[in-house]
Amino acid sequence: MLSLVEFLFELIRLNTDAEKRLNHREAAELIAKRFEELDLEPELIGDMPNVIVRMDAGAEEDLAIVSHYDVVPAAGPWKIEGKVVDPFTPLEIDGKIYGRGSADDKSGIVVTYEIFRKLKGRRLRYNPVAVIVGGEEMGGIGIREVMDSGFRSDAAIILDSSVSYVAIGASGAVPGWIKVKGIGGHAGSPFRCVNPVTQICELITEMKEFSSYRAGKLSELPSPPNTPIPKLWGRLTFTILRAGDKTNVIPEEAVAAFDLRLIPDEDPEEAVEELYSFFNQAITRLGINATLKISLENANTGWMTDPSEEIVRRTAKAAKKAYLEIYGEREDRKFKGMAAELGGNDGYCFFKKGIPLVSFGAIREDNNIHRSNEFVYLDDIRLLVRTLELILTSTMD
Repeated sequence: MLSLVEFLFELIRLNTDAEKRLNHREAAELIAKRFEELDLEPELIGDMPNVIVRMDAGAEEDLAIVSHYDVVPAAGPWKIEGKVVDPFTPLEIDGKIYGRGSADDKSGIVVTYEIFRKLKGRRLRYNPVAVIVGGEEMGGIGIREVMDSGFRSDAAIILDSSVSYVAIGASGAVPGWIKVKGIGGHAGSPFRCVNPVTQICELITEMKEFSSYRAGKLSELPSPPNTPIPKLWGRLTFTILRAGDKTNVIPEEAVAAFDLRLIPDEDPEEAVEELYSFFNQAITRLGINATLKISLENANTGWMTDPSEEIVRRTAKAAKKAYLEIYGEREDRKFKGMAAELGGNDGYCFFKKGIPLVSFGAIREDNNIHRSNEFVYLDDIRLLVRTLELILTSTMD
């Protein structure tokens, strides 16, 4: 039977690039195989595919323990403390495990495996149900497949979050695209053209006003530690800009993409309507031929859980105790209570079904997730295992 670290190394070695959908079935089958070695019966669901493992612990309620195996693309090689490293060749140095997906979110998978191995055969507060999906980095494709299959649980914990605090909410993420139509032609004769590059820049500048408006949308939930606004706030951020492919040709169109972040306690449709209204006014003022495309159909629209819910209380108490056991009184490793996340995760699908949930993962600000040299602290993995153990076993009196 593999150790926790050996299993994490196995997973990191599989390049499960979310955009190219690489090795997804291989990852799911490997995960299923490891749970089969615990004499459990994994089930593969959906096209992704997604792994579901139930363990009967004699409880009346089920707790979904959710993680994902897909990762954002990784360009290499990485340079780590003088070593040239492939992003999919795991490396352990001074209590850190490097590799794409180490923190986001393959650590969550090995934590789930370890808790099943450790608690198998014991009577627990919840029947743990492992939910390990693909497609999280592509807007939650995998978890939607799971929920559409009729999956239900009484509570959920998403192991894809900060380890500094227990998340009781998360932002929604709505992608959008703007296309500006111009009149192309030779760059030597710009007077014969309508340059969409210039126009889209003007439009983006104009929409800074809407970004400021979004910043005034405040949630009732607190922001994460070390952020500039005490309450979670709305955001609009442009992330992609594309136009043309030759320096001497004015293109016929320019395209920009943005990320609209919703606070958990706002109406997504109302937020989108406000954006459309501002956009239409802006292009009229500027005299620009532009279109805006947003789809809420499969968007991550955020979630929030009442702090009085049992899963919230149990997780916060368990995390606080686990912190003291793992880190003692270290000033740089203090548990910071409860907050909402700036990012989003698969929790919104549970929220839509009325299932109370929290997020608690192995991610810290310095873990370089979605960047080069991603790593996870081995002690944070141990902390996560201990927290789950307490949630599942303790009376929490």
